[in-house]
Amino acid sequence: MGNSKSTSSFANESEYAYQPARATDSRSPCPALNALANHGYLPRDGKNIPPEVLQRVLQEKMGLSWIATKTILRQAYKTVGHDGVLSLSDLCYHAPESIEHDGSLSRLDAYLSNNKQGTFNQERFNKFLSFSKDGKYLTTEDVAAARLYFKADSRANNPQFIWNKDIEEAMWTEASILLHILGKHGQILIEDARLFFEQETFPQGWQKHPSFGVRERYSAVRALKSAARRLEK
Repeated sequence: MGNSKSTSSFANESEYAYQPARATDSRSPCPALNALANHGYLPRDGKNIPPEVLQRVLQEKMGLSWIATKTILRQAYKTVGHDGVLSLSDLCYHAPESIEHDGSLSRLDAYLSNNKQGTFNQERFNKFLSFSKDGKYLTTEDVAAARLYFKADSRANNPQFIWNKDIEEAMWTEASILLHILGKHGQILIEDARLFFEQETFPQGWQKHPSFGVRERYSAVRALKSAARRLEK
């Protein structure tokens, strides 16, 4: 597992074998962060993580650029950081200004899950997979369709539905990062998505892609939004 061209920070990949989270470990609503903790790139207990550790790991293991990572972490530590650190479960915080939000691809809304929005929900994830047109891949259009569906579903069924322009932008940014992490040529293998979301690990032989920065995010988000507009016609 991992990138064979890892920097010296993670030179010995044998130290980063997958270990499922224990009941006492701290985990987030984000499968990528949870996978990084399950492999030990982040502290395996997911607790008391300073921003410089997350910055380094997201850049070196996920391929996010310095500025993309900095932007995400600034919001995270501003809303849920305490004494200069955060634990992954802190990211379950649900509010208009939080990173966690309604309409997830794999988690129920806070209101609909009795505030267990950080917990993976198999039924919801299966619904996400059902948007695959061929049953083998999730394309950019499939992911866009799922995003539109879950947003509309939450709006219709969650009386405490929270949405604003920042959440809207986060929804598309997250989708673009998902396609960056798991995708090849704009599509994700269903088997890879299952491993990533259900077991919170990386596909066999997975390697990070080149740096995902402002330009790459803009291009990927534009493609997703264009697909969404076509679907809404």
